[in-house]
Amino acid sequence: MLKIDSLRETLTQKSQWCRANPEKFSVYVEDANVETTGETPSFMYRYTMVLFVMNFAGDIDEFTLPILGWLWHNQPDLLLNPDKNKSIEFTAVINDDDTADLIFSMPIRERVKVALDESGVPKATHLPEPKPRIPSADGDWSSVFEDVTWKDPV
Repeated sequence: MLKIDSLRETLTQKSQWCRANPEKFSVYVEDANVETTGETPSFMYRYTMVLFVMNFAGDIDEFTLPILGWLWHNQPDLLLNPDKNKSIEFTAVINDDDTADLIFSMPIRERVKVALDESGVPKATHLPEPKPRIPSADGDWSSVFEDVTWKDPV
């Protein structure tokens, strides 16, 4: 499953707190399964991806914005469907007056195409998510999360 490492890399790039505290956050999987039609050898991983952040003292937007940007590129259907985006959940557990533990969870899928390579050995290729484009007068997701000006503060 490639999306776990991808989210961790995005958070490390986009969040100063994550760069400074790599040991205080982790990304892991819960409730995973493999789904296949049985008609082809290709399949899909479905799982809940969880981001756990320990002893965070700051604004939750430090995580929400990079997660939304990551979702736009890796799971856009969660953002564009009001019924599905309710499944992007978070919990904050207050530790003291200054810090909290944060838990974000979201349903993820990874499509995997299976085919034989040149040697006749089965090979798995993880497929990218299709990118929808929905224009809006207020700007769409791509105008925010694909614009070169969206960089984290240094």
